[in-house]
Amino acid sequence: MDVSQYLEIFIDETSEHIQNLSDCIMSLEQEPDNKDTINEIFRAAHSLKGMAGTMGFKRMQHLTHDMENVFQEVRSDKIKVTGPMIDILFQCLDAIEGYLDTIKNTSDEGTEDNEAIINNLNDILNGGDGTGSAAPAAAEPEAEKAEETAASEESAEGFTLKFLDDDLSDQDKDALKEKEESGQNVYGLTVYIDNNCLLKSARAFLVFKAMEELGEIIYYNPASQDIEDEKFEFDFSFFVATDHELDELISAAKTVSEIEEAVGKKITLADFEKEEPVKEEKPAVKETKPAPAAKPAPAAKKAGKPAATNKPVTSRTIRIDIEKLDTLMNQVSELIIAKNSIVSISSANDGAGVQSQSFTEQIEYLERITTSLHESVMKARMVPIESVVNKFPRMIRDLSKTLDKPMELVMTGEDTELDRTVVDQIGDPLQHLLRNSADHGLENAALRMERGKPETGHIFLNAYQEGNNVIIEVGDDGNGIDTQSVKEKAIERGIVSAEQAETLTKKEIIDFLFMPSFSMAKKISDISGRGVGLDVVKSNIEALGGDVEVKTTLGEGSKFIVRLPLTLAIIQALMVEIENEKYAIALGSIQNIEDIPVEDVKYVQAKEVITLRGSVIPLIRLDEILDVEREDPEAEKNKTSLTVVVVRKGDNYAGLVIDRLIGQQEIVIKSLGNYINNNKIISGATILGDGEVALILDANTLI
Repeated sequence: MDVSQYLEIFIDETSEHIQNLSDCIMSLEQEPDNKDTINEIFRAAHSLKGMAGTMGFKRMQHLTHDMENVFQEVRSDKIKVTGPMIDILFQCLDAIEGYLDTIKNTSDEGTEDNEAIINNLNDILNGGDGTGSAAPAAAEPEAEKAEETAASEESAEGFTLKFLDDDLSDQDKDALKEKEESGQNVYGLTVYIDNNCLLKSARAFLVFKAMEELGEIIYYNPASQDIEDEKFEFDFSFFVATDHELDELISAAKTVSEIEEAVGKKITLADFEKEEPVKEEKPAVKETKPAPAAKPAPAAKKAGKPAATNKPVTSRTIRIDIEKLDTLMNQVSELIIAKNSIVSISSANDGAGVQSQSFTEQIEYLERITTSLHESVMKARMVPIESVVNKFPRMIRDLSKTLDKPMELVMTGEDTELDRTVVDQIGDPLQHLLRNSADHGLENAALRMERGKPETGHIFLNAYQEGNNVIIEVGDDGNGIDTQSVKEKAIERGIVSAEQAETLTKKEIIDFLFMPSFSMAKKISDISGRGVGLDVVKSNIEALGGDVEVKTTLGEGSKFIVRLPLTLAIIQALMVEIENEKYAIALGSIQNIEDIPVEDVKYVQAKEVITLRGSVIPLIRLDEILDVEREDPEAEKNKTSLTVVVVRKGDNYAGLVIDRLIGQQEIVIKSLGNYINNNKIISGATILGDGEVALILDANTLI
């Protein structure tokens, strides 16, 4: 069977199972006796094994099978969860992730057998601790193993029919009677699966499929749901109503691989009548619940599954290729450009007095539809940042062991949503900031105790929405940034002179950390250095239209604040004019618009500023920054007031001096490609309703 068509689904679902296992094993480390967590790990490992087997990835299947075996023993209370076991389970996850990465790149799992990990798992099964040192209690499981082997050898001498003593429900008896009266033969079969089979339920499914081509299955033991969930040993029984002969049924069952034997006989209702008196003793019980299709297996009872489990559940989500969403987004973008064009024509006609009432209404209707469509597509593209951050607790756990520092990660706001393209690219910068906090932010346990801090260091990651931005804060309660050391390093590197360094603000000193190859690390480590790669973090975040700032207090900790736009494709913008050139400024970064008398402009260190409600705000003359040629420079000098758009980046403000306001407009951001990628002030362009191109100003870079 060609399974390549299912490869993408396999990759997606395996990633989800790996993450689920990682979360569960982290929980298990804190609560080793939590049965719900143990059962969840068993189920996830079992699902992974089945998926890998179906796809033909035998090595991955073998590893997850051994992992499942360990948890079968943990579930049965034969093995206790220990620290070394947790470490080995995480090694298993890393190995499975390794298989998955190879599958992503080559559509094949590769040749790595991971024998060392499998040996460790088998060591745990044999009563050891997974490191090769067997525990004294190993004798008992060995004795049990011997008994099991003897039992299996005994049963191998002769296969028997296992359904003859079954207690049939009234519903099953009625079905059997109906088939007899219709003249069909009913055969009971017991099928035995090879004891080394890894996919019992898959083999059973293939047997049932073969039977359904020859007749109708009217009874299962154990119940079909239990067979599907692999809650049975290496044999199962069923009744088939058919016009075919028994030999044909047995032959069809045995054509399925890993089926050791199939035995059967013709049956009638009379074979089970002896059970009737027992039934009549408890009529009330039978009336209070629908009769099951088969006798429930003990395992299902033990798990305490509600009857509702068997109800079909309709999935309310679908997987969709991001490229299809991108295409849809591009079409919506073109529709918005077309809408802006019609609005532009309508405004021109309105001035000429040719506007009709119905035309105006149709334009308003089109505006509502395009806005609604845009919002719907944006919502479809939005995904929780959980998909990126849920791998971080495991990373911090591993760092805690590697660095020998007790630490814990506290995360909030994982359900905060961002555009898919932003989420895909934000993982690496966040990972680097967290590693920074773990390696160089937090002090070692002895120093923390000395400073009166808790021995366990705290790292936090908080995400929340603020206007049109998503804020992600990454920080720690560690040492904080020593600005004096940073300043000395900057002088040593020749970035500033000793005299210039004296006038630097705390923020300006911290900004040195974001310069390429500026490192404060005492020694090079493979984890991070406070400053190593922070320039990459900054450039990656700015490439997404965001920014990063730092707040720190020496001895108390640091906090990196990352601001990201909710979306990258369509934004609300303020259109402005400088001379005859049109520009767009994202509405999300605008604080307010002011009309400032020229005499209110003051100078600080030869730079223009204005005072607004107690705050001193620097002015940015856009005509100078953008090199706009003035047709009448004298008229510009004689202006009595300035139109100032106050923009904000974090806690910093600036006033952009413009000539005219055009108004608010929904614009589509078009990339400028590599034409002027050296100019960070321009973040893209947009096509206006009249076909003219307007450049989009990046307020963050201007500030």
